[in-house]
Amino acid sequence: MNIFYLISIILSVSAQNVLKKAFGQRVGSKGIYFFTSLSCVGALAFFAATSNGFSWNPDITSYSIFFAIFYAIAILSGTAAIACGSLSLTSLVTSYSLMVPTLYGLVFLNDPISIGLIPGLVLLVISLVLINKKSDNSPYSFKWLIYVTLSFICNGMCSVVQKMQQIEFDGAYKNEFMIAALFMVALFTAIISLKSERKDLKQYFKCGWHFALICGAANGAANLFVMILSGLIPISLMFPLVSAGGIIVTYIISKLYYKEVLSKSRLVGFILGVGSVVLLSI
Repeated sequence: MNIFYLISIILSVSAQNVLKKAFGQRVGSKGIYFFTSLSCVGALAFFAATSNGFSWNPDITSYSIFFAIFYAIAILSGTAAIACGSLSLTSLVTSYSLMVPTLYGLVFLNDPISIGLIPGLVLLVISLVLINKKSDNSPYSFKWLIYVTLSFICNGMCSVVQKMQQIEFDGAYKNEFMIAALFMVALFTAIISLKSERKDLKQYFKCGWHFALICGAANGAANLFVMILSGLIPISLMFPLVSAGGIIVTYIISKLYYKEVLSKSRLVGFILGVGSVVLLSI
């Protein structure tokens, strides 16, 4: 059963990036607010369907608000990065966001320094240097760099807020916290979409409503199975497998289906990046 949960998480994580790419290919870099809003509805529906009830505590409101802000920026910038750049490289750089909660734990929670931290950081730096090496074979734009950096930072901050909320409430109100945050993001992005994307909403809905809803459901499934599996196997084993597995599956899809080609230096950087993610997760 553990294998089933692990494979489900890896496929759910990869599916989110692939679905964002599929939507971006149909409408270009437009329709981001529409996609974000609808994907949040999909994730919200998944959390609501799998919840055993709803017990609201007003004290979690501030955590939901901060999570919603970071989540909105992360998903908007991540979707934009995938639309205008490499799917595999975006997936890799975004996965580095686990460094943010790791550093938070070391500085503010006095977490012990893991055995993989130093070698993981070394590989991460080398990977970033190789990925950012100029190449005519697989160029990326400055726009992509801005988007992927925002996604990296805000994805990490989402994990920090989640960790703070779980510490404060001793692991309670997980679903309520997520449902409230997702509702805020869905409402906010829906309002912006109605104002800025109103003329093309019919086209976006026709081209990609199913991509957005499935992407949201995949997000909810990944979170649910992570919570289940974390109680069955050590977290130090689960996160390296999930992180590396998600990156590799996304790379295979981007290579075979989207025909993305990485230069030799970026391919080496990608491989070192996978190793870095594994070490940092230990």
